[in-house]
Amino acid sequence: MAIREVVHHGDPILTAGVRVVEEMTDEIRELIDDLIDTMRRGETPGVGLAAPQLGAPLAVVVAEPPPEYEGTEAVHNGAIVLVNPEIVYSSGHEVIEEGCLSCPGVTADVERPSSVIVKGLDRDMNEVKLEVEGALARIFQHEIDHLYGKFFFDYLNPIKRQLVKARIRRT
Repeated sequence: MAIREVVHHGDPILTAGVRVVEEMTDEIRELIDDLIDTMRRGETPGVGLAAPQLGAPLAVVVAEPPPEYEGTEAVHNGAIVLVNPEIVYSSGHEVIEEGCLSCPGVTADVERPSSVIVKGLDRDMNEVKLEVEGALARIFQHEIDHLYGKFFFDYLNPIKRQLVKARIRRT
C-alpha cells in the first residue's frame, strides 16, 4: 500500500471518463489498496476516493463505512470497495456541505438524494448490492460522479458554480 498524490481539479483525467473493470489484476488490487491508504493517510484524509483521483481511468471507488457495514462482502482493509459501481435507485433529498480531495479547501452546500441503492462488484469481483443512507449515500454519489467526470459543484446553480470554481482556481 502506498499514499499517492491526489489529482486536482483542472487535470483532464478527472473529466475523461473511465473504463469498466473486466477482470481483477494485481495492478488493480494494488490501486485499491493505494486508494484506501491515500483516502485515510494522504495529505488531506477523506471519507471516499475514486480511481480517477489517483490518475487511474478505472471504475473503482472506496469509502469509509459506518460500523454497521463492517464485515459485509464489500469491505476490504476496513473500507468499502466497489468496482464498476452504479446507483440503481435513489430517494429523498438533503442539503449538506460537501467538499472534495481534488478541490482542497473548497466546500459548498449540495442537494443530493438521502438514500441510494448501489450495485457493483467487490475486490474479488463478486456482485454486491448495498442499500445506504445518510453520509454513506452521499459519499457513494460523490465518488461515482467522479467516474463520469462530475464534481460536487456541478449540482449548484450557475452563479454559485462559478463562485466555487473561482475559489478552486485561487487555491
